Amino acid sequence: MAALTHVPVTLSPDQSPTKTAMRDIIAAFFPKEWPFVDPETLTLSYSTTFANPHCKVERAVPITGTAIEPLKLLIKFHNDSMADMEVFKHLVPTKQEEALISLEFGRSGLGAKVYGFFKTEDGTLGRIDEFIDGRGLKPEDVEDSGIQADIARGLARFHTLDFDLDGKEVTGRGFSEALVQGLRRYQGMKKLEEFGRHAGVDIDRLIDYDFATAVEEVVEKLESLNAKKAWCIHDVQYGNIIVRNHPQPGKSKTVLVDFEFAMRNFRAFDIGGHFMQKIFDWYGQDSKIVNCREYLEEERRYFCDEYAREWNIRTGDSDTGDEVFVEAEYGVLLAVAFDVHNMLCAMEEEGGDDPLSLLGLNELYGAFVKQFNKLDGARRSLSGASR
Repeated sequence: MAALTHVPVTLSPDQSPTKTAMRDIIAAFFPKEWPFVDPETLTLSYSTTFANPHCKVERAVPITGTAIEPLKLLIKFHNDSMADMEVFKHLVPTKQEEALISLEFGRSGLGAKVYGFFKTEDGTLGRIDEFIDGRGLKPEDVEDSGIQADIARGLARFHTLDFDLDGKEVTGRGFSEALVQGLRRYQGMKKLEEFGRHAGVDIDRLIDYDFATAVEEVVEKLESLNAKKAWCIHDVQYGNIIVRNHPQPGKSKTVLVDFEFAMRNFRAFDIGGHFMQKIFDWYGQDSKIVNCREYLEEERRYFCDEYAREWNIRTGDSDTGDEVFVEAEYGVLLAVAFDVHNMLCAMEEEGGDDPLSLLGLNELYGAFVKQFNKLDGARRSLSGASR
């Protein structure tokens, strides 16, 4: 388990950090230079945009010009980001377990290094991570075969790590059962339909659609394929894939971050989710739907070939890219259904009626129905041909 360090710092009630507090937290892990930094010389950038508020902290280059401790770090303050998603609470890692996952993956060079896990006097939990000099992945990035391959290898490396998380579901079945339970709760909910009407976006078809039964069929198909299971990230939206500004020769250009939703599941979930997320930007100010082309089949197959190669290196298996591709086609449906559930959950809890989000929700519905019908039609054709 990741060691928890108590730091003699008290944060304000809203956790808004001060320069002195940030200096003192960092100094608890870097005792040679950071304790002597004048807090007023620090540069802070604080954001609450994502699930976990975070603060970028940078100090000046020492007068000697040679630093023995990092100049720039990322501090994450942990919130209970699953508080409104009760059905998954027994599956997701605790914050200390998330720190362990991040620590282990960071050692691979494909994730950010973790320097420390702390608790302040007021009870705030947080983590000090390596600051990655880069930017969020953009849809056009994944049209580059080199970046496609880096992401594929990163996912395979994550999936083949063995995280010993006491008491967590280890079969992968728990995720699908929880998802089905959650989706059934929202099907036909008039309260959600009213939110849509108030926003001027008709989501009635989505609310009435039987996602739960469809997901059960998808899971049954994946089981029949003997689809592989692993610890999956479950949050592969493009903001959680960092493209390095100055990658070292021969090293991965991409870094995977944020593992608060890590659970056991079919590996196909993350792969299919990565393909699906290309056309969505949930933090977009003008639209949640990206004006770009979808992942081409030839790109998806190439991605799956690279993934299978890395998976086999790590496990000794002999999976083919074609096998991974078929799994990922069903994984798309699990990933879309998960996003639909999470958005409906947030709508009910927060009274969400943002038209842009609801339009994005309808786009998810359309993507699910289109993919489900395509795969169901292929299954029926094969079944008929075999008789």
